[in-house]
Order: sequence, then structure tokens, then C-alpha cells
Amino acid sequence: MQNISAKHIEGAKKGNSKDIEYIFNAFKQSVSACAKKLRNENFDYDDAVQEGNIGLFKAILSYCENKGASFPTYAKKCILNSMLSARQAAIAQKHSVLNDAMPLDESILLQSFESDFMVKEQNREFIKIAKKKLSDFEFLVFSLYTMQYTYKEIAEITGKDEKSVNNAIQRIRSKLRK
Repeated sequence: MQNISAKHIEGAKKGNSKDIEYIFNAFKQSVSACAKKLRNENFDYDDAVQEGNIGLFKAILSYCENKGASFPTYAKKCILNSMLSARQAAIAQKHSVLNDAMPLDESILLQSFESDFMVKEQNREFIKIAKKKLSDFEFLVFSLYTMQYTYKEIAEITGKDEKSVNNAIQRIRSKLRK
């Protein structure tokens, strides 16, 4: 990743297109890699990239150097959060029951739909339980781990070392077994 200086960040905050372009180019691979891991049937790659870029733009506007995090760490967190929020909204599909309605005489398809619905409901319940049992950091690690990020990638995204990630995963396993 290219070195992003405080000058680039300040220039981008002021609307300097060259600084904005420089920062976006520096994070292009990170956004793409994250988008590839988050895509699914309800959230495609292009949507994920767009949401990641929105997260990066928000990171530029809201970054405060005196808060302790480096800009790359903060930006990666903003990118991931933006993508996760959009992905969750895509998965929720508030109107999917109406949009995917089918005639009653297609009973085989209806049974399949009911089965899929039950699995999704069970997954939602599990995520709710996990969210209650885990700390914010553990839930973030849990989310990234279930998306098949490596310990090293999780460490980079969270700004922690791999040992902290490993410890968090061990705590997660212990808490979710109960």
C-alpha cells in the first residue's frame, strides 16, 4: 500500500481531487479483496466495492489523527463496516416474501422455500446469540473468521497482533459452546 501522509488526508478533506484519487488508489486492492470475501447471492462484488468506497470516503472525512489509530487501520475498519452493513441489509431483504411469491400449486418449490427460510432464521438467531455473548472485538473477529479471513488478515484489519486474534477465537469458541 502506498504511504498516505497527513498532507494527503487533509487535502482530501478539503476536496483536492488528486489527494482523493491518491488515497482511493492506495486502498483499491484492499477494497477489492474485502469485496471478494463478502459477496454472496444477495450482495454482489460491484455493490461491495461501491460500499467499500463509500466507507473509505467517510473515513477520509471523519479521520482524527489524535485518536490513536493510524489512517490505514481506521480506513480499513470503515471500509469493512460499510460493507458489512450493506451486506446485512441485502441479506435482510425486507420484502423478499412478496417479491419471491409463487403460486400455491407449486408445492415442491414452496417446501424448498420453507426449508431455506428456516435455515436463514436459524442463522439469524445464532448471530443474535453470538452478538449478545461476545464483546464487540470478539464479534468483529467472529464475523471476519466466518468469512474465511486468515488470522493475519484479521489482525491487519483490527490493528491487533495474530496472538490477540487467536486468543479471541479461543474465547469465542468457549463462549458459543455454552
